[in-house]
Amino acid sequence: MELGEEVVLRDILEGDYRLVAEYSTEIVDVFDRETFKCIYASPANQRILGYKPEELLGRMCLDLVHPDDLEYISRELREGIARGSGKAELRERKKDGSYIWAEVQGHLISSPDGHQEILLVSRDINDRKIAENTLREITDNMLDGIVLFDKAGIIEYASPSCRNLLGYTPQELKNRAKLELVHPEDRWQLVQAVREEIRNQSFVRLEFRCCHAWGHYIWVEAVGNTLVDRNKRVKGMVFAFRDINARKQAEQRIQENEDKLKDQYNYLNTLINNMNEFCYTYDRNYNLTFVNQKTIVGTGYSKEEMLGRPIFDFVHPEDREKVRNIARGRFQSIDPGRYEHRLICRDGRELLVRIKGAPIYNHGEITGMVVLSDDITEHTKMQVEMARLDQMHIVGEIAAGIAHEIRNPMTTVKGFLQLLLRDDDFSGKQEYLEIMIEELNRANAIIGEFLSMARNKMVDLKSCQLNQVIRSMAPLLQADAFLADRTIILKLTDIPDLLLDVKEIRQLIINLVRNALEATPRGGIVEIKTWQENDVVNLAIKDEGGGIPAEVMEKLGTPFISGKENGTGLGLAVCFGIIERHKATTDIKTSPLGTTFTVKFNCPAKYELE
Repeated sequence: MELGEEVVLRDILEGDYRLVAEYSTEIVDVFDRETFKCIYASPANQRILGYKPEELLGRMCLDLVHPDDLEYISRELREGIARGSGKAELRERKKDGSYIWAEVQGHLISSPDGHQEILLVSRDINDRKIAENTLREITDNMLDGIVLFDKAGIIEYASPSCRNLLGYTPQELKNRAKLELVHPEDRWQLVQAVREEIRNQSFVRLEFRCCHAWGHYIWVEAVGNTLVDRNKRVKGMVFAFRDINARKQAEQRIQENEDKLKDQYNYLNTLINNMNEFCYTYDRNYNLTFVNQKTIVGTGYSKEEMLGRPIFDFVHPEDREKVRNIARGRFQSIDPGRYEHRLICRDGRELLVRIKGAPIYNHGEITGMVVLSDDITEHTKMQVEMARLDQMHIVGEIAAGIAHEIRNPMTTVKGFLQLLLRDDDFSGKQEYLEIMIEELNRANAIIGEFLSMARNKMVDLKSCQLNQVIRSMAPLLQADAFLADRTIILKLTDIPDLLLDVKEIRQLIINLVRNALEATPRGGIVEIKTWQENDVVNLAIKDEGGGIPAEVMEKLGTPFISGKENGTGLGLAVCFGIIERHKATTDIKTSPLGTTFTVKFNCPAKYELE
């Protein structure tokens, strides 16, 4: 123990003090202040060093010091005498020539006669020093860095390996604050971890960036533990750390690659889900493994309802065998090229799709198929419609070309027949003549309808109110309905003005209403309805007939094809021509409960009305 001042020992050689010295487990020696010779040696010298007390009397105090420690101990001795006390660790030679580590505390004392003497108390710390040196040798040769901090976070010790890791020598690291070398963004994490470790007095493992002597930062992985004294009070902390910069850089490259792959996946996923084509994949069991958004929207099924189910579940029953044979052939590397089949939607609708597919390979083996399909339902309908319109236009153009040539002789024949009706010589043949005139009128009407179908027929479009046109025709229509024992109901709502050829629209309404009246049984109702939906004005004429047969529905509007027993098919053909010239569209819904024929007119822009 250090007294910090001169100690007055009454008589170390007498009384109680001798008793203490004689039985102490530590070596107690007294040296003369002037000569540095031993004037007292306790019995503990023999037990620890092998010397009997009398063998040490008269010897110099530095005689037993290891040569490598002489300079250091001589300096400490001078400074201790000047202070009045001191403490040092040194190696002392035993009688057998070996050395042991000892911790020595010295005090300057005064004898009863006032003479100054040096009291040295030594204890064996050889085992501790061996352990410390062994530990230091281990830490000095470790690849991992070892750093010891005191309670204030100041570095007390740094292993030589720190130089290889951080570029600093142990001396350069000593007395530096622990947070000084930590990246500013990682300091709070380290502070929190240390606080948690001190609170629980356990170890902590963390990763952070540490400043290298060359100025850049490297990633290190550190394991820290709290150091406590015998009273469980924190004395400091020890950290072992290693360089993980290469690993972190590899992790960063992996993450960057994953991010790139993720971006590519998101791009492809967005691309596939925004395609206008159906896209789906299936495995070798023909079970769906992927469907894009277009497929979900187009068919009405959810992804959960489709994935895992065979593709044949969604194919029209009449087309399944064909699709099965083609799918089987694909797995045998037989390319069927493009083909068409029908899909069944969730609501029962049928879609006609054009298919093209390609195999999916995994390690050189076909494991599935990817299929792209176009919904050509509307396209096919349009082709049929265009073919029908072309037929109408051809008929109309032919009619326009020969109308005058036919009508002129027909007019002459009709005129002579009318004259014969007045001739008494033909009074018995009037019935035949009237039939002939009636048939000529019918032929003339058919020619007139042909002319209505001509593609180049001019229309006189003017802004007018469709409801007003319907109301003006209502008495005529009601009269036809009354004579046929039917009823017409008007359901007209507010709609904007449209650009219409009034004469043609009247013809359109008359033809559609008369068709509806003929289809509706006696006592039935025909409904005429108008309404606006977004930028479209709808005109719907609904009957209560038995519906249009499927074979007629496919060719509806084609001249000379009609669902009526004596119909020519020209009435609807004329209607379709009028609708086309007004750039409108049609929607026909039919069932055993009746048919609704809807004409959709586009609302004109403001400048068109002005």
